Order: sequence, then C-alpha cells, then structure tokens
Amino acid sequence: MIVLTGIIDLWYSIDVLADTRRIGLLAVEGEAQPLLAIFQGAARDRQGEVVLHVTDTGNRRLILAEVLQGPVHAALGAQALIARHGARCLICFGSAGALDPSLAQGEVIIGQRAVAHDAGLFLGSRFLPGGVMVRDTKGRIARRRWFDASHELVHEALAVARASDWPARVGTVASGNQAVFASRRRDWLRHTFDALAVDMETAAVAQVAAGHNLPWVAVRAISDAAGDEQIVDYDRLQRTVDDDVAEWRRQLARGWYLMSHPFARRRLRRLQQGISLAAMRAAHVVEAMLMGEV
Repeated sequence: MIVLTGIIDLWYSIDVLADTRRIGLLAVEGEAQPLLAIFQGAARDRQGEVVLHVTDTGNRRLILAEVLQGPVHAALGAQALIARHGARCLICFGSAGALDPSLAQGEVIIGQRAVAHDAGLFLGSRFLPGGVMVRDTKGRIARRRWFDASHELVHEALAVARASDWPARVGTVASGNQAVFASRRRDWLRHTFDALAVDMETAAVAQVAAGHNLPWVAVRAISDAAGDEQIVDYDRLQRTVDDDVAEWRRQLARGWYLMSHPFARRRLRRLQQGISLAAMRAAHVVEAMLMGEV
C-alpha cells in the first residue's frame, strides 16, 4: 500500500504543472533576474507597481510578476497574476533568512506551509499569534493560522532541488512586513512557528492563492542567518520619499556612513552575495520545474 501511494504521489508531482495552462511566477525585483532569460522578447505589462512578463511555451503561458519587497506588494502581484492573466497556480521564489542554525547559505527551502508571523494580538506586553482573517467555506469570517502548499508541487520542487545536488529541505516559511536581522527575533520565530526560514512575501502569496482556491508553492534559498551579524544602520542607507531631506544630502550622509563604517560595507557585500546566490538557486529550481526536468 505504501509503495502504491508513493507511485501515485510521483505521478501527480510530475503531471501537475503539465496540466496547468497558465502558471504565475512571483519574485522580488532583482531576485527575478536569473529567470528572466525565459522571458526574452516576451510581452511586458504593468499593473500599478507590479511589472509583469508574459510568454508562451508550447501550450502553456508563463506570467512572471516582479514586485517590490513586502507582503502588500506580493499580494498585489499575486492578484494581478490571477485577475489580469488568469494564472491557475502560483510559484513564488527568491531568498530567505535562515531560522534554523543548521541551514547553510544557498540551501534550498521548499515551503510546504506559510505563516504570517506578525498577524495576531498584543495582549499587554505579550504578543499572541492569531493568524489572518479569512472567510470559511460557508462565508463566515474566521482566522487562519497558516496556509498549506500544494502537496504535488512540493514533491516536484523537492525532486528538482535534489536532482541539482543541492541540499534541500521542506518546511514552514514565516513571512511578515519586517526584514529580520535580529537573533532574538529569529529564535522566537523558529520556536513559535517551527519555521525553517523567514521572508516577506510567501504568506501573502499563499493567502491570495488560498482565497482563489489555487495551488501554490514557495521555492526559497538561504541568503543569510537573519541574525545580529547583519546589523547596519539601514536608516542611513535607504531613500525615504516622505521626508523633506534633499536627495543630495541623503546621498552624502549615505556615502559618509559607508566610508566611516567599513564593517557596514563588508556586511552589505556579504548580504548581497548571499541574496544573489539564493536567487540563482531558487530560480534554477523553478526553471527546472517548468521545463519538466525531474
């Protein structure tokens, strides 16, 4: 019986994308770059701040949404893939921070469950994770603590990752509207949600997919350890559009900070290298899934 179940699972995992005529892909701008070769010469569309690339391969249409960082942008991208281009499954990919200390940079994480780690209630000094608001099958408003990915897509992504001889694990991805570079917060996320990795987009994509009753999966790779070793003064480095500081002053302050804090330059360089490696590996897994290289 176990053998028969395994054969059925394998058959589904190979066939699920082949039977999907419109596949929606989503990544943060920059991290989508390794997959853009598939979309050379493709039609380009824009929905608000979401940039969409559309191409046909055989009897399937691929739509890639490049989004800005964060859950709201991810949700806007996922909704555009579905409402504007009729995507019938969603695959989000890119980098993530490690919550499990045993994870190495570049290791592939297949998200079989997504949780919004900043959704819940503050009760006095205590935060109670409570999930996000949804409507159940009878239209009643309730809270949902997590979203499960397509079992078949998880199997397929894991098979592809292992075929590439890269270390790969399946588990929970925690997402929120925060970039995490704090060891105490990292440890809390790991123990509270039993999560392997943290990002800012997966849970939002999963929630949109669930709202439309569509299969989804997240393919992430580890870029950094989400710990104190990455701390720099990001307020000095980011451009803020809703203040009255002249751009030249901000650029001057940014340059002075980097020049006078060589540790910040080194940390940013290591982080960027980690993100590039993670984006490349995640995109490779997704591309192999699309091409049926299992």
